Amino acid sequence: MAAPMIGHRSKDFVNLYNDIHPRLQSLVGTTQPVFLSTSSAWGVMEGAIRNLVNKKVLCCCSGAFSDKWVDVAVRCGKDAEALQYEWGTPVDPADIDAKLATGEFDVVTFIHNETSTGVMNPLAEVAAVVNKYDDVLLVTDTVSSFTVVPIEFDKLGIDVLLTGSQKAY
Repeated sequence: MAAPMIGHRSKDFVNLYNDIHPRLQSLVGTTQPVFLSTSSAWGVMEGAIRNLVNKKVLCCCSGAFSDKWVDVAVRCGKDAEALQYEWGTPVDPADIDAKLATGEFDVVTFIHNETSTGVMNPLAEVAAVVNKYDDVLLVTDTVSSFTVVPIEFDKLGIDVLLTGSQKAY
């Protein structure tokens, strides 16, 4: 912290980012690019919704943070449906499967660990269900579980993984 700041457009920053990137890929369990954002989580959520949803988004809601996905989608002008659970109840992959079987959805939003209730949802099982549908993308928020619980992005077939530095990371 005693060193001068590195400008984000400088060669030093490019070198720093190039040094960090492979380690981020290893941490995430991917060979794909890892993108960093200086926005709030809302900004990344909005980016995912605006760029991925063409038909309809299924928002798995089981607490305060997962409920925000519906709000983000609606504010972005997207058709969204809440798969609502009582707070403290984990998401049931069979319910997701039944919804996706209708063919109405092209994106599923999912919170791995719902911070507001402490419930850890079954990521591997949900990913397996979503991966049965080639035309459906899985957007997973891992803000309060990333690095605490191993998450293998590529192995699980997650399409977008959001995390942040303020909680588990």
